[in-house]
Amino acid sequence: MNYTESLNFIHSIPKFRRPLGNANLSRLLKVLGNPQKKLKFIHIAGTNGKGSTAAMTAEILRRSGYRTGLFTSPFLEVFNDRIRINGENISDDELADCTTRVKKAMEENNAPVSEFAFVTAAAFLYFYEKNCDFVVLEVGMGGKLDATNVIDKSLVSVICKIGLDHTQYLGNTIEEIALEKCGIIRENGIAVSYPNDDVIDIIKQCAADKNTQLIIADKPEITENGFIYKGNEYALSLKGAYQPQNAAVALEIVNALREKGIEISESAVQKGLAHTQWAARFEFVADNVIIDGGHNIDGIRALKKSLLALNREIILVMAMMEDKAYEECIREIAPIAKTVVATEVNMPRCLKAEKLSDIASSMNVPVIVNTNPQDALRTALEISDDAAVCVCGSLFLAGEIRKNFPKTKNNTCK
Repeated sequence: MNYTESLNFIHSIPKFRRPLGNANLSRLLKVLGNPQKKLKFIHIAGTNGKGSTAAMTAEILRRSGYRTGLFTSPFLEVFNDRIRINGENISDDELADCTTRVKKAMEENNAPVSEFAFVTAAAFLYFYEKNCDFVVLEVGMGGKLDATNVIDKSLVSVICKIGLDHTQYLGNTIEEIALEKCGIIRENGIAVSYPNDDVIDIIKQCAADKNTQLIIADKPEITENGFIYKGNEYALSLKGAYQPQNAAVALEIVNALREKGIEISESAVQKGLAHTQWAARFEFVADNVIIDGGHNIDGIRALKKSLLALNREIILVMAMMEDKAYEECIREIAPIAKTVVATEVNMPRCLKAEKLSDIASSMNVPVIVNTNPQDALRTALEISDDAAVCVCGSLFLAGEIRKNFPKTKNNTCK
């Protein structure tokens, strides 16, 4: 298969397969030579912040001289974003090759897996054959039953911020979700956790049950350009009021790796945090345009805090998915906006812009409806004056806008 055929095949695979669990994925990986058994993982779960934490950890390891794989989801601009080594996406040809081989193994051995599990297998194969020293592995959803949890062991199990999301799959309470996330914690290992005040007792108990050392990140002191943590000052490239705490988790991951004898210089830590790039997380693509992929209530609250800290008028360009707590999210963030431009992306589960508009309008917030995301951004920029324009509510919207932003008219900095 070529690249286009490979993507078409991947997207044709069902997103969920019965029975749940990783039995078929384990069989498939065995046919492929069990590449995951020959890799060293930092395994990261959580509701919010896991992508940023993974990116910072990978950048620190890369700057320490290690060949570092990074597996994340979903992608923003191109599918290849999900599988990277030392900051470089898997090439089109390499993705096509891995996809072709995994497809052959799956079909010849009657081991059907979900779309995410298939991509996970392809990533393991790629990382192994490219001789990665470490792989920073982000959970897709949940933890215990996630495809990434097919691995036997990890150097560090990481629990980032836990909140309510994917409740239809993971549980209706934060406690149930925490238990699911903690399913990645390994016996006799090391785990690192975000403070997670609401469920820290559950995380502690899960670690104790596995006889695993648990390190809980402290709360950092925020500075103008970064933060201070345990007496050391760090510059931080990722903006947003929520990022210093994610960086503190990354620092504790580093400390856990050092405990295992892995050499990571302080210079690599400083440079890694100062130069990490992670798109659509309070990302300024122009002086007056921010893109943020926060799409659940905790992510929206964190975005709101960061926007308020700008001390500027705000115009929101917003879309959301119907399977999220969209009304709660809209009601949380719309009141801080001078205007909301309601839009939508071309996918079945996207909330209609008119419905988003109705919710924001009910709070006496001025709303403009424009169902084309690029036109919605142009509209926001035309009325912005000195206001900051923030694209938010969906990673799919974030990717759509970011991919086309340089081609968008009127995107000059204000």
